[in-house]
Amino acid sequence: MQLDLQREAIREALRAWGIASVNRWCFSRGDRSIHVLEQARDLAPGTKENALRDLVGRDGTDRRRLMAAGIPWEKGGKRMDIVPTWACDPIRAANDADHPHERPEIAVDQGIPEELRWVEQMVSQMGRQFPLRALVVTTEYTVSASQAVKANMVRDLYGGKLTVWMYRRELERALEWINMRFEPDEHDESEP
Repeated sequence: MQLDLQREAIREALRAWGIASVNRWCFSRGDRSIHVLEQARDLAPGTKENALRDLVGRDGTDRRRLMAAGIPWEKGGKRMDIVPTWACDPIRAANDADHPHERPEIAVDQGIPEELRWVEQMVSQMGRQFPLRALVVTTEYTVSASQAVKANMVRDLYGGKLTVWMYRRELERALEWINMRFEPDEHDESEP
């Protein structure tokens, strides 16, 4: 009776792990509360008058005055306050303006819940010794399809020949392997 309860607890934990594994990755665009156009509106000067007021002093006159101050003059010569534009070396500029883009979606790993980490570790340990069994367990609890379809999926991933009967046998062996290594005291959820 105790062994049947333990097997059922393992199967429930595997089902919960499968659901958590399938929903582990989600797509996020970052902060969706602020639109890109709202940010552009905040940074833009607004009216033509505001733009002219904000851009005063950015017409290159300061640079041309600095160049004039650095020119060595002979005694008696007329000192220039500002260098003419034709004597100034040009500053390269590039028009990199583009229409606003939405932020790209990125995959965010939400992780496996703490109480199911032991299942993840068991499956990865099994995968080191028995890769086919680990693939069968992962497919069984993360894919919603018939066992015939799952057996075909595992066969395509692993290669070789795999029938539905072989799939079921490998699944039972994998569950027995997990059952032998399962220690109920470590994973008992009734204790606080």
